Amino acid sequence: MQSKEPEAPGFVPAEVLERDAADAVCRRCFRLRHYGDISHGPPAAAAVWDAIKHATKGAACVLLVTDAFDFEASTGIPLRDFRAARLVVAVNKVDLLPARTPAEELEHWVLERLTAAGLRQVEVHLVSARTGWGTRALWERLKEVAGHGTVAVVGVTNVGKSALLARWSRALGREGPAPTVSAVPGTTLAPLPLRLEPDGFTLLDTPGIPPQGRISDWLCPDCARRVVPDKRLNGRLWSVVPGQALLLGGFAAVTARGRVPEDTVLIAYGAQGLPLHRTRAERVSQFFQAPSGSIAAVPCRQCRARLSAEGFEEHSVTLRHAQDLVVHGLGWVSLRGGPLELTLRLPRGISWTVRPNLLGPKDRVAAQRAPLAQESAPARRTSCE
Repeated sequence: MQSKEPEAPGFVPAEVLERDAADAVCRRCFRLRHYGDISHGPPAAAAVWDAIKHATKGAACVLLVTDAFDFEASTGIPLRDFRAARLVVAVNKVDLLPARTPAEELEHWVLERLTAAGLRQVEVHLVSARTGWGTRALWERLKEVAGHGTVAVVGVTNVGKSALLARWSRALGREGPAPTVSAVPGTTLAPLPLRLEPDGFTLLDTPGIPPQGRISDWLCPDCARRVVPDKRLNGRLWSVVPGQALLLGGFAAVTARGRVPEDTVLIAYGAQGLPLHRTRAERVSQFFQAPSGSIAAVPCRQCRARLSAEGFEEHSVTLRHAQDLVVHGLGWVSLRGGPLELTLRLPRGISWTVRPNLLGPKDRVAAQRAPLAQESAPARRTSCE
C-alpha cells in the first residue's frame, strides 16, 4: 500500500490508511468491488507469463485453477510449461453443472482431457469457490503436498482464482480484507503472497493468463454477464432437421447439412441469459446482420458492431454420438444420435473444440475418436452439489 502515486498500483488515500489501515484496500480494488470499474486494463500477456514463470520457479506445488463450464478455454494455454512441477488441478464452478453430475465421472473426464494434453502426473480436485464445496479437502491436500513451501496459483482470467483464495481466507479467519473478486478480467496485477495459517504454506496468487479466442472477452461487461452462467445449467433439446440452424444468441449458428439420422437431437448448454432460436439456414446471415426478437438482445448493438467488423467464418464440423461442440466462452451443443455434418458460423478468431461429452452417458469409442481440439481450435459416488 502507498499514498504517494495515485496512478501506481496499491494507492490508498493517506486519510484512509490513517483511519483504518488493517482493512484498507487500494483505490483500484475499491472501484472493482463497488462499481465493477477497472481503471487500468489487464497486464500484457508477456508480462503475465514472466510473472508466472517467476512464481512457479522453486514452488513446492503449482495449483492450476480451471473452469468446469469453460474447460477448454481455461486449459487452452501451454500446459507443457507446468509439466516439471508438482501439479494439482482444481476444477472450479462445479456448482454450475447439473446437481446429479457424478463427481467421480467428472474427475475421470478431466483426467482424460489433461492426459490427452500431455500431462501424465496430475491430481484433480473438484471445487466450488462460491459454495465452498470441495475447498476444504483441497486445502488439506495442499498442506500435505506443500508443507511449509509455496503454492503458486495459476489459471486464465475469470476462472475464480481470487474467489477460491477469498473463500479460504474467510474460512480460516484471516484478519484484514480478502483478495478482491471481480468478473472483470485482469483483477490481479502482480503475484500476491498470502499466508493464511501461521505455520502453513504460502499461496502466491498470480495474474490471470489471457486466453485466446474466448468470446466473453470480446464483449462489454453487460453482454459478458449474459453469456457467463451464474446458475446451474439446464440442457435445452433441439430436434435436428436438415437445412435448419440453431442460433446461440447473435454469436453462433449451428446448421445441419446432408442426411440426418432419425431421432438425432442436440442438447444446448449455456447461460440462462443466452437466447436460442431456430431458423432456416438461408436466414442465418440475415439474423446476424439485422436480428429480431430475443436474439436482438444479446449481444448489444455496440458489441454486435465490433463482432461484425471482425467478420464471420464458417467451419465444417463432423460430430458423432456423445460428442460436444464447444464455443469457447459461450457454451456447447452435445449430440445424441448422429453422426452429423454441421456448419458452424462464428465471429472470426473465436475458438471451438470437439470433445467427448462432458454431461450424460459416455461413449468410450467416441471419446477415443475425438481429437483433443479442433479449432480456428477417489472411488466414490458423489454428485456435484
